[in-house]
Amino acid sequence: MRKLSLLLPLAILAFGSIVVNSQETSSPNTYTQFVTREVLANGYPTQDQKQILELVRYTIAPRTKVPTHTHPGMQIQRVEAGTLTYTVVKGEAKVTKANRTELILQAGKTIELTVGDSFVEPAQMVHYGQNKTNSPVILLSASLFDSSQPKSILTDSENR
Repeated sequence: MRKLSLLLPLAILAFGSIVVNSQETSSPNTYTQFVTREVLANGYPTQDQKQILELVRYTIAPRTKVPTHTHPGMQIQRVEAGTLTYTVVKGEAKVTKANRTELILQAGKTIELTVGDSFVEPAQMVHYGQNKTNSPVILLSASLFDSSQPKSILTDSENR
């Protein structure tokens, strides 16, 4: 239970309001928000602890839209299970498909990412993801963030 009590505040910081094992009735998003964030490892690369390096497993429930947001540093993710519909609102993301084909996803573009695909999100890039399927999406994520800021910062570009 201690693990859940530590992870839930982090999850709320990362994605705003999150509901555990129930439907959210007042969600402004197309889909109910239901995302779990499990920190697998973390550490501070320098003694001043201004940045935190983390390895995280995200699980996005079926029929869920993650709110439009940015991150306070770079994040690299790999799809371990499922299909993620991923949209860049502002900026660009580097995508590497499982077959090693690389592309740059520009603002306003959407792509379906599947098992083995990876993507790099630079700091402050505005984006969101959706699981439009009936199976969970699992992402492995490595990030280097400013340790004094939330892991994700919701934007006013919601519901694009």
